[in-house]
Amino acid sequence: MADLESKSVGNPAYYTHFTLSKIDNEGQLQLLNYDEGNGETEGTTYNSLLQKGAPVDAGNYLMVSGTRLANGGVLARLQFFKVTPGDTTQTHLVMRQSVNDVQVMGSFNSESLYTDAESGKQKSVLATTGRGYFIVGVLGVGQEPTNHALRDISALKQQFEKWGRKLLLLFPDKDQYDKYKQLDEFRSLPSTVSYGIDDKGAILSQIRQQMHLSTSTLPVFIIADTFNRVVFVSQGYTIGLGEQMMNVINKL
Repeated sequence: MADLESKSVGNPAYYTHFTLSKIDNEGQLQLLNYDEGNGETEGTTYNSLLQKGAPVDAGNYLMVSGTRLANGGVLARLQFFKVTPGDTTQTHLVMRQSVNDVQVMGSFNSESLYTDAESGKQKSVLATTGRGYFIVGVLGVGQEPTNHALRDISALKQQFEKWGRKLLLLFPDKDQYDKYKQLDEFRSLPSTVSYGIDDKGAILSQIRQQMHLSTSTLPVFIIADTFNRVVFVSQGYTIGLGEQMMNVINKL
């Protein structure tokens, strides 16, 4: 069993965030292999493997955890522990945090497809944003948290325009987009915003799975890049969403 110490990764994934290796009698490491998932299934995570514990052979083990940074570095931690026959060993899975550097929190496929709200044609996120960082927001139509989030972004319109990267806002269907674009919240958004339809909720589903979001609360915003790295995620409404995103952007 292991306690999780993390402020940014809710359910760390095996291989991506941590691994376990048994140390043999010669001091060599033998990696324990678990299900990686296949894009449709989640694969092995902290919740499925360590939260309530899993049986392993008695012996000495090494747990390696790592937090990727947006600059390519990794904050790693190595922890040795021993499992004795018939006993439960309690340890800690620690995901190191950086005060100053932006951390990679998950992945997002920048070639994901959506329907352009105006042309009705399918496009990839990459084709819209170009190479580099971008923001994707999946909106909750008719929900006050979405309205608040858009007001926060509008309040920092000049800063987002100075950044110059795309903000892609996605709706569940064209009718909802047509309704929402008449609202004041949309008239004052940055000129770098593009609008689209999240066909069958595919992009939202991907973000929820990859970022291990436990609820369907909207809106959801991510900051990611075309190397498929997510460096910021927000679900629901949090005070000062625009400022939170600009704080991350200014560190990129």
